[in-house]
Amino acid sequence: MLRLHNYWSSVCSQKVRICLAEKGLAFENHHVNLFEFEHWTPAYLKLNPKAVVPALDHDGKIIIESNVIIEYLEDCYPQVRLRPEDPYARTQMRLWMFNSEELAHENVNTCSYNPRHAARHKAKGHGKEDLQRIAANCPNPVIRNRLLHRAEHGVSEAQENEAYEALDFLLDQMEETLARGPWLAGGEYSLGDIAMAPFINRIEVLKRPEMVGAARRPRLAEWWQRIQARPAYQQAMSVKNPDKNDPLQR
Repeated sequence: MLRLHNYWSSVCSQKVRICLAEKGLAFENHHVNLFEFEHWTPAYLKLNPKAVVPALDHDGKIIIESNVIIEYLEDCYPQVRLRPEDPYARTQMRLWMFNSEELAHENVNTCSYNPRHAARHKAKGHGKEDLQRIAANCPNPVIRNRLLHRAEHGVSEAQENEAYEALDFLLDQMEETLARGPWLAGGEYSLGDIAMAPFINRIEVLKRPEMVGAARRPRLAEWWQRIQARPAYQQAMSVKNPDKNDPLQR
């Protein structure tokens, strides 16, 4: 049995749900409310000591980190192949999985804070002192210190601009890569495309959606249309927000 502990709009959770849908795998969906800090409870920390989502429970075996999870699913359920057989194409798949973490994740998180995360904290009534108190319960110093800093200072315009500059660099690489084939690993749709798709979805609802538009990056825009047309993508991204008090629904 597969049980996925995840948050409905977490980009890393979406990545795993897309992979599960592509492979046609049934799973039990367990929602972890990040803005109620359920990922910092003792029960969840037993599953994922890093205090983040997602975590996959496969018959009692716990796998964490979204890119590790989707490769694990590829190993366990190879009937629907999402990893190229060609060794070079496989390196390109893994490069884009790496890029999704090294370049996309942190910078998208930074750009999401003011329009999305701060809005959710405000809706929950989390003031600066509340966030400082809550942050003290997080065992992961990277996440704890980031929340403490943002509770005190927020995210500045300069920090946002730096993050968008990094995303521009990443998207330029995607545009160049897609000149060589329809997918990021070349001729085959792969885990590399799955790893990047949720970040493009998020950029579209942030302050600079034109970054993924056809006027600036036509090959990326065409790739994005192909991604969104896939039934598995549509299924994975249709998960609804169970928190009725959340001001954001995408």
